[in-house]
Amino acid sequence: MFGLGSSIPILAVGHAAKLRRAKQAGLPVATWGDSLTTGDGASTPVASYPAVAAASYSPARDIVNLGIGGQTSTQIAARQGGVPIAISMADDTLPAQFGAEWDFSEGLGGWASRLAANPPADVYADTVNAQLVLVGTGAAQSGAQVWLNETFQAGTKVRVTFELDLGGAASLEVGLVNTTNATAFSGGWSAVTNLSSSGLVDVTLTVGSAASQTANSLLFMAHTKVGTFRFRDVQVQEVVSVGVPTKSVNILYNSGNFSGDAAGSVLGVAGTMITDSGGEWTFERTDPGAAVAVPVGTSFIPDSAETYADQTAWIWAGRNNYSEPEVVKADIAAMIARLGTSRYLVAAILPSANDSASALATINTLNSDLKSLYRAHFVDVLAALQAHGDGSAEDDADIAAGIVPRSLRSDAIHLNDAGYAVVAAAFTACGI
Repeated sequence: MFGLGSSIPILAVGHAAKLRRAKQAGLPVATWGDSLTTGDGASTPVASYPAVAAASYSPARDIVNLGIGGQTSTQIAARQGGVPIAISMADDTLPAQFGAEWDFSEGLGGWASRLAANPPADVYADTVNAQLVLVGTGAAQSGAQVWLNETFQAGTKVRVTFELDLGGAASLEVGLVNTTNATAFSGGWSAVTNLSSSGLVDVTLTVGSAASQTANSLLFMAHTKVGTFRFRDVQVQEVVSVGVPTKSVNILYNSGNFSGDAAGSVLGVAGTMITDSGGEWTFERTDPGAAVAVPVGTSFIPDSAETYADQTAWIWAGRNNYSEPEVVKADIAAMIARLGTSRYLVAAILPSANDSASALATINTLNSDLKSLYRAHFVDVLAALQAHGDGSAEDDADIAAGIVPRSLRSDAIHLNDAGYAVVAAAFTACGI
């Protein structure tokens, strides 16, 4: 049989649709939501709906849980990239950040023996193995030092990383010093730490707090130790943080508390946004570079908005701000617009057993609107949960009241393992 006005068999069209659904079912999924997505109330994280859904596929589907408890649809949409996060920075500037690195495959790169005492250590580059070699002589200040061509002021934090082989020696001192010039290779400590084991070293040194104290070179000091020390992949990076006085959406919020951090970028400069317990943000720059002007209203773009931009999205948002239905609908629409694909699902908002009659009416209207807007992309998890009541008088009473049956709940709103399994099945049944 052929469709009207077409030479394509109807059966073939149906088969093509099945193939498309099968292909979509194998694509990675990002699940965006709040504590219901996180799986609060479940006995274990693997009982959350994203984990249960992932395991229901063969082979298991890549489904990442991006739920954060207590977040509104606006906070969720901001993490996803649909809603922009407009910020300001102190002095409207992202300060410059110093960085330097040495791999020693082509020579010393400016490193030399410390000249503060005789006999100086033997310092050379093993270019074959890409190593800096320091042969300690036992002299009081035997070491290897490099001029950084940068002066760090008092209080500055500097991160130093490298691979260390102590060569049998008991310890090594590493720190920042202030030396006279690029060839003097001496000077007193501004910050120092003592290392007693080989392996990967990752330390943050803070230049002394005295106003006159500065640092302009890095020192590896064997001191009085006799031994052959080896260093690979030495990196020095200033730690630069700047206050963020304002932000349009605070995504660093979890279950009633300001907490956590978010990797992202500002005007293409990578960094991490950090919060204190009062909700005040600080941006810590990741990559060295020049200072950047940051006009008020510049966007902070979370890495999550980029990492999951092209993945199928399962959206379960709005429970924590259902009283603003127009905001919820606008946020979900912004998330879908950000995706630019039809690979998404939008779940119904669950009512709580503690909700008032007016709250239930608001949620019912909002769910009706979402169902009309998203049709085949709408997942009626409330209906699915109500269809799986255990037949008890208590469950029947909950269903009649328009809420989730208590046999599937761990509290007034969160689900138990059985409830989350029902939600997982409702999502997977959509074939997206």
